[in-house]
Amino acid sequence: MYRHLLVPVDGADASIEALGQAVEFAQSIGARITFCPLPAALTGSRLDAGVDRDAQPADGEMTRELLVRAEAAARAQGVPCSLATPGANAPLPLAALAHAQGCDLICVAPRPAAAGTSADGTTTVDGGGIAVLVCAIDSRPAVVRAIGILLAGQRAISAHLHAALRAARVSRGTNPQYEPTTLHALASRLNELKPKQNAMTEALFARLRERTSAVDAELDELGRQHQRAMQMFDELGPLIASNDEFAATAVRLEEGLRACAQFTWENMGRKEGVVLPAARRYLSDTDWNALAQAFGAGCADEQPNTRTL
Repeated sequence: MYRHLLVPVDGADASIEALGQAVEFAQSIGARITFCPLPAALTGSRLDAGVDRDAQPADGEMTRELLVRAEAAARAQGVPCSLATPGANAPLPLAALAHAQGCDLICVAPRPAAAGTSADGTTTVDGGGIAVLVCAIDSRPAVVRAIGILLAGQRAISAHLHAALRAARVSRGTNPQYEPTTLHALASRLNELKPKQNAMTEALFARLRERTSAVDAELDELGRQHQRAMQMFDELGPLIASNDEFAATAVRLEEGLRACAQFTWENMGRKEGVVLPAARRYLSDTDWNALAQAFGAGCADEQPNTRTL
């Protein structure tokens, strides 16, 4: 039986679903996981069309976020894990990295057709003698739509947190590219995004509680984390508002934003590793149709203001 899984992550919807499956599989067989960023050859651009380009995180920032989320997903399921980061060097091909880490199985999401594809139109992964598991993806239209909207909302919040962190860092320089008003705009946008995302999350949680008690403890913990996150964001308000003393508060503001970002990413990872797999398992097509309709209505209401930064 497999003992050590290599799971590449890139933040795409299919990758997030494959991560959840890999974590559950590792838990069921007592295996451990090494997470790594997906090599660029196997992924496309991470730019999100629904988020202003200036709010997009840099590759290094995005890699750190993805690994934090993956680690939180594994930890929530009690699966031991480690992180393989490329550092200053170019990332190794998956097969070479799997050998270097001592892995005996590579778990990947199916990738769109490209040069070097399999007969079913998906990109093949050379395991270099190590077994490769291509995770099956739930293709039910309502599931894809509902979870797609939910994950897009997460990406928007995360991207604006990255932008706020960059603004806080740059503001401490001698020639700042960001003014305090930019942080005000980012904070205002986050205040618009978070209630909509919270409403979708609460609707999903409520449906899941109706169908099973298997994840009640995790939902309770995520509820407590939500309250803590609200408190953390509230505590940042006075720092962002201190325009006249911005230089003096910039360090504390950056530290507070970094703590908020870390906490938010870990919360997202727990949802991706526990809640979404459970929702796919326990919710009916009727549930998903209702969620997709509700999420879509909220998304339509939001659309005119999507690129206000």
